Amino acid sequence: MKTLSPEQLYMHHDQLAALMVVLWIIISYLGYKIQDLKHKQYISYSLIAFALLQEILDYTNRIFLDEAYVLSLRTDLPLHFCQFGFYFSLFGVFVAASNRNINPKIEQFIFDCAYVLGLAGALQAMITVDLTGINNQIGIYALNWQHSLIILNVLWLVFAYKKRFTVSGIFNAFIFINVIIWPVGLVNYFLGSNYMFVCQPPNVDSSFFIGEWPYYLFWLELIYFLYIVILYLPFKIIDLISKKT
Repeated sequence: MKTLSPEQLYMHHDQLAALMVVLWIIISYLGYKIQDLKHKQYISYSLIAFALLQEILDYTNRIFLDEAYVLSLRTDLPLHFCQFGFYFSLFGVFVAASNRNINPKIEQFIFDCAYVLGLAGALQAMITVDLTGINNQIGIYALNWQHSLIILNVLWLVFAYKKRFTVSGIFNAFIFINVIIWPVGLVNYFLGSNYMFVCQPPNVDSSFFIGEWPYYLFWLELIYFLYIVILYLPFKIIDLISKKT
């Protein structure tokens, strides 16, 4: 497949991002309006199927279609925060749609992590796009979907299944981020990789990454905690309004 210039890649990403924002609004409205559980299940399983097909398309492009891409354990394991959020969001939608009897605390933990990694990590990644390893149109579409579908799934869980982010969720997500970074850091040590950008900042202009290694990691800790607290505020405001009415 034809290799595109960075300008063309950014253009395709921004065009798809605009379409995905419209889809976020539509899926939120449908989740709010639809009451029939069967209809919710159809949409839920369609979201899961599309997300999995996106993953298949992504790796098909990396292995077979993108001649400039070299598949490697150093870059292609699903060990970034957004990829954890992606699979957490899919699992959350599956559990909600299938009415599986799992521990409610585990289900809430999965939602908390998906919500934070979607609205913090994935949204930030869409705003400050890193084109590392992206060479063609399929690659840029897959990159966008890996991030935008997390947000789409989370919005569906919020509006269709009434999932809520709580005070305990602030600590659930923050603890997960700080725990998972250690085994991933160990993988980075043995592979010479940079999963979760533990070893060096991404190749983007972002206000989240302040200073050089390891100082930017400490700043990220503070910024992410404050960001997570901010993500809780909409639910707190809704609770306050509900109590007054």
